[in-house]
Amino acid sequence: MTPDQIIAAIGLLMAEPDPAFDTLRAGGFDPRYPVAVDACPETTSPLDIEGQTIICGTVSVPENYDAPDGRRIPLEFALGRAHSTNPFDDAIVYLHGGPAGGALSAIGASTDIILGDHRPHRDVVTFDQRASMLSSTTIRCNATMAENIVGLVRTVENAPTPEGEEPFDLGAFFKPCIDELYASGADLPAYNTENNARDVRALMSALGYPEYNIFGISYGTRLALEVLRTAPEGVRSVIIDGVAPPNVHLYDDLFGPHADSIEALFDQCAAQSACAEAYPDLRQTFIDLDTVLTETPIPAARGMPTIDADLFYNTINQRTKLSETWVKDLTRYLPRIIHELAEGDPTTFDWYMSTYGKNAGAPQSAAALLGPAGATLGGDERALALSVLESAQSMSDQAEGVAAVMAQLKHDLVAGTVAVSVAEAFDQRASEALRELSQDEIPAAVQGYARMQAGEPSRAAIGYWILAHFHGPDQTELMSLVNAMSEDDIARTFDIASVEMDQYEGTIENLMGLRIYACQEDFPFNSRENGAKLVSEFPYDVIAGEEGRAALESIYTVCDLFEPAPREGFQTPVVSDVPVLVAGGTNDTQTSWKWSHLAAETLGTSQVVIYPNSGHGASLYSKCGRDINAKFILDPGAELDLSCVETLTPQFELPDATLP
Repeated sequence: MTPDQIIAAIGLLMAEPDPAFDTLRAGGFDPRYPVAVDACPETTSPLDIEGQTIICGTVSVPENYDAPDGRRIPLEFALGRAHSTNPFDDAIVYLHGGPAGGALSAIGASTDIILGDHRPHRDVVTFDQRASMLSSTTIRCNATMAENIVGLVRTVENAPTPEGEEPFDLGAFFKPCIDELYASGADLPAYNTENNARDVRALMSALGYPEYNIFGISYGTRLALEVLRTAPEGVRSVIIDGVAPPNVHLYDDLFGPHADSIEALFDQCAAQSACAEAYPDLRQTFIDLDTVLTETPIPAARGMPTIDADLFYNTINQRTKLSETWVKDLTRYLPRIIHELAEGDPTTFDWYMSTYGKNAGAPQSAAALLGPAGATLGGDERALALSVLESAQSMSDQAEGVAAVMAQLKHDLVAGTVAVSVAEAFDQRASEALRELSQDEIPAAVQGYARMQAGEPSRAAIGYWILAHFHGPDQTELMSLVNAMSEDDIARTFDIASVEMDQYEGTIENLMGLRIYACQEDFPFNSRENGAKLVSEFPYDVIAGEEGRAALESIYTVCDLFEPAPREGFQTPVVSDVPVLVAGGTNDTQTSWKWSHLAAETLGTSQVVIYPNSGHGASLYSKCGRDINAKFILDPGAELDLSCVETLTPQFELPDATLP
């Protein structure tokens, strides 16, 4: 955190609540889609003050827009005000991936990282789409999840199954869950991308933005394209990154993006004369490597893990993930690693894993952060670079401290001086009582708690749970608290239970939400036969493998449980003249970088940027990409300067180069 940011944050603490939020508190800007303001999840940026710089809540929209007077569903949103005192009127909304991946579980990541370069000039909006995480309340199989909560907890916590019990079968969970959804009264076919696009327009209208911009990643790109087709009113500009066009067989061609990614590597090496000379016919070497590592894995006797085909590809596939910063320089070593492993030599692979792999997800020393580039520096230069990095880390640690203080101040401002409610006191006492139960009693108590949370809020339901699972002083004290509860306390107790269960049920809701979209609208456009054909023609067994083929079959198996709900014209390419920036990354194994060009073919005012050595959400991997995004939104009609993109191309390590 810079001094300017700290000063700005203190200024926010001293500021009055934003009067522009008053309309939202009063129900929003569009009576067709009422707004209800709620507390934000505790995932906002430390620099945001709820009610002053950010506000959260729900927008009520029709479950089916063709039946506007029918059932309503709530969409959970967060709106962050621009940092400028004189911002542009048009906000930018982030459309998350998945489908059903959700965004509000990490509001700060959306408002300050994904949309951070836009927030100085305009308001930023993020929301959980229908059937996604916090917005999934209308399509939850609560009874099925309650019955399986113990297995879900063990799965999420990676806890072992007790001896004598069968392991939790996630696959067997889907059928009763889907049956419950169909019996619940939910209009499942209405949970589709077309209605999702209408939701975007409804949300932005309810929040007071007649004109707005879109930034979509992954499934969010497909949704953004559908907005341009179904509800384009008010859309000023669009960025789509990691593009999933509607006319692509996403599931049949599940491994296609992996092939396009590795082939981009081969092409990049061939374009550098030294690399091409050092590693001739890299593509065939890679294909042969699968046989080598499958039939004769490199043993673990050298003090490192056994290198088989799965470990090899799982490792190199990490370069597609923005969060895995330890693989930042992996691409430049891949031709050398492929060449060596094909000859049974693990030298560079072992060096890389021991240097970077052991620190995956962990804080790194300044020397590790300096990485391979440090080998090219002289003694004094290296010492200076290390000193700078250590200072930077110190500043980062201090920033974390300031952020923690700001978070506490923010919490105090929002909470005020309100005393702990009876509901909070009950939750604390129940947690203590649960710890006193035996290992045999805990599973039944947890399952009972999940069943209670899934039902209608009532004093009796809480009491039944206590009487069924606790005894002695614990039961007496808990019942005293229940008897002292007001109606608000009862509602709050169920809210707390919902939040506590969400960390386990959220995993299932994410999987189920994805399949509601995929199985109803995508799979009628896909087929086992076409998928099998594409897999049989796939040249890289090291990528697909038996596990990959089994995963593909499991998707088809689950989709057989749904009624198809295809929509005419959904797979037709989207035609639009709205300015669109189309981005892709050559390392992306989820959506092929080639699909960016495919989507742009029918977008009359589009610019395509393919980022080398960048994975899914490619523009976020570099300052170059983030700057291009920001400049595009500022002036969507201007021609972009893309000169920085070429600098991202990896410079490959040659066989005789000394490893740092």
